[in-house]
Amino acid sequence: MSAALPPPTVALFPWGEVIEEFLDPIGLSVQDFAGQMSGGWLFGYASALQLGGWAPIIVAASEQVSATTPLTHAATGTPIWIVPGRRVPAGRSAALHSLRQWRAAPLAGFEEVLRAQDCRALLIQEYEYTRFDTLVRLAARLRIPAYASFQGGERTFSWLERMVRRRSLRMCAGLMIASSAERARVEATYPAHPPIASIPNPLDCGQWQALDRQQARAQLGLPAQAFIAINHGRIDIWRKGLDVLLQAWAQSHGDQLVIIGSGQDREAFARLLAGSAPGRVRWISDYTTDRALMRCWLSAADVYLSASRIEGMPVAPLEAMACGLPVVATDAQGLPDILAGGEAAGGILVPRDDPSALAAAIERLRLDPGLRQRLGQAARRRVEHAFSVQAVARQLTSLLPQLRRV
Repeated sequence: MSAALPPPTVALFPWGEVIEEFLDPIGLSVQDFAGQMSGGWLFGYASALQLGGWAPIIVAASEQVSATTPLTHAATGTPIWIVPGRRVPAGRSAALHSLRQWRAAPLAGFEEVLRAQDCRALLIQEYEYTRFDTLVRLAARLRIPAYASFQGGERTFSWLERMVRRRSLRMCAGLMIASSAERARVEATYPAHPPIASIPNPLDCGQWQALDRQQARAQLGLPAQAFIAINHGRIDIWRKGLDVLLQAWAQSHGDQLVIIGSGQDREAFARLLAGSAPGRVRWISDYTTDRALMRCWLSAADVYLSASRIEGMPVAPLEAMACGLPVVATDAQGLPDILAGGEAAGGILVPRDDPSALAAAIERLRLDPGLRQRLGQAARRRVEHAFSVQAVARQLTSLLPQLRRV
């Protein structure tokens, strides 16, 4: 009897020239990334690939290492390979900056890892970014397919990038875009686009489930009868609409809004918060990697709020929905797809940049405990059905069948 072949390896590439672009604003190191972080797009996909029968690895560049460094992700056991890299300072023009980014990509280091690990495919975070252009060409040289996902990345930054991107997308084997608005944009912008699959970010529904609300409140020292709303994630005022969120909360009659997170706008948000609804907003300025603590906070709240202007397929509302929270969210792309069906999916959608509409939805839920309960139950069902690791693993099985060894 012949020995079973090992599962095929898929390399996951996170966004950015170097991983510090993501880690620095939230105050984490590469070691924290490997040892403490879990969930999100990257680790959710690692779990889904493992469940689907693949062997994922994570490959990223860092300006903090001088040689390729192996690490292991504590929560999933996924191997992580950190390759030396550098950020390119802003140039005199957007086109020149794009050119320098392409030239600075550490392709030799990436190729060494991919060959050594016998990678059968690449899965790249964000296609509207220069790293995507270099990686699809590396995949072509290695004669393996490259796929890419949409996570809310910016549009192309220069005429040169737009020209190259068209060719890059033709070389790509497929795109994973869960946002219907983004699918429509890609189809209109790139007539020769590769196949598009509507595959969302996965969530571990076993890890994210509600605790008893009153026990969670007692553990956190929160009042038993207060109406509490919550928001968590990166402190990015404009993209996340945090200014609109504070305006809406000031118009509502809720007791406490809890905001948990950190990011590049920490200082500006502190100034903004100083003049908004004093005593009714609590900001915990920490990008927590403690999932048990975050689950406790979500379990203690009555409603989850998202006022984003720009999104891709955010994981934070999914975590809240898995914990049985109704969601009030703006119609930023990705969010209408999460809440497809509106209240039947566990949430209320409101227009972007409309604090009055957001406040009205908050008040509706505040005054109707029965509605909160119905929407919270619907939210949990929606996540289990469409966004669980198991559901995404099944979709990946359909997308990547050619990677299986026989």
